Amino acid sequence: MSTEFSIDSTKMISNVFAFHSAQTKPATLSVVQPSRRTIPDDSAPVQPKQTCDDYSRLLSTACAARYLGVSVWTVRRLVYAGELPAQRRGRRMRFDKKDLDRWIEGNKEIVKL
Repeated sequence: MSTEFSIDSTKMISNVFAFHSAQTKPATLSVVQPSRRTIPDDSAPVQPKQTCDDYSRLLSTACAARYLGVSVWTVRRLVYAGELPAQRRGRRMRFDKKDLDRWIEGNKEIVKL
């Protein structure tokens, strides 16, 4: 199979693009346009989605998962199984660092080599 393009096929492709760009309607105020995403520079600082404060005693589900080294869903499964205590704040759960440390100590295994 040849990957070379002839002048006719290149002209045909440019005509298709021109046709589709002419068919698009201008944006009105009632239509929400999607935001354009830009690729950040290499020098741009990386912003984490959520920062976990080292000084707070109560942690969110994401911070508790990061603290334990497991996924958010694993933390939720542990809570629903009754293995990990949590405090409800409306729909959100908060985790005490002391409870997380107790869970870590209680689930340690001695690995024999």
